[in-house]
Amino acid sequence: MNTLNSSNISKLYKKYEVPANIIAHMKKVSEFAAILCDKFTKKGYKIDKESVVKAALVHDLLRVCDFKEISPTSPVLWAELKKKYGKLGHEKATQKILNKMGHKEIGNLVLKHDFFKIKELRTWEEKILYYADKRVDHDKVVSLKVRFREGRKRNFSDTDDLAKITATEKMIVSLEKQIRKTIK
Repeated sequence: MNTLNSSNISKLYKKYEVPANIIAHMKKVSEFAAILCDKFTKKGYKIDKESVVKAALVHDLLRVCDFKEISPTSPVLWAELKKKYGKLGHEKATQKILNKMGHKEIGNLVLKHDFFKIKELRTWEEKILYYADKRVDHDKVVSLKVRFREGRKRNFSDTDDLAKITATEKMIVSLEKQIRKTIK
């Protein structure tokens, strides 16, 4: 799979048995990211929209690695992926797969969508993918407030560092302001 096109992306979804709800999320993130890319382009910024959209379409490819539990009725592959990549996290695991396929640029974009990597975002492409992901809850574009509330329920526990989570959420709000100011 040299070219990362819609057909090959669909094959990746099948190969890794990506759940339908995660595919729907990735597709909505890609739609929202494409809209943002277009707004940046209209303001005169040179944005690699194709890479952003492709990265959005695969950014949660191995999300199953981060599932808290894999039930006995889940595909056997999910348990294997969790065992192999669970300590890396889905972002790094997906990056590794994309790099192996020869898609290092897209893999690097995927790596940067990790919730806590906001301080590492350098390019508009990284910021657009990161922000688009943070605005899409399941398959709906929602406010950051809604997304943070839902994300805390799904992704964090009482043992997680609440101060770090809150600080990151504040940085995401600042990123939103930066994006809005840039594209208005």
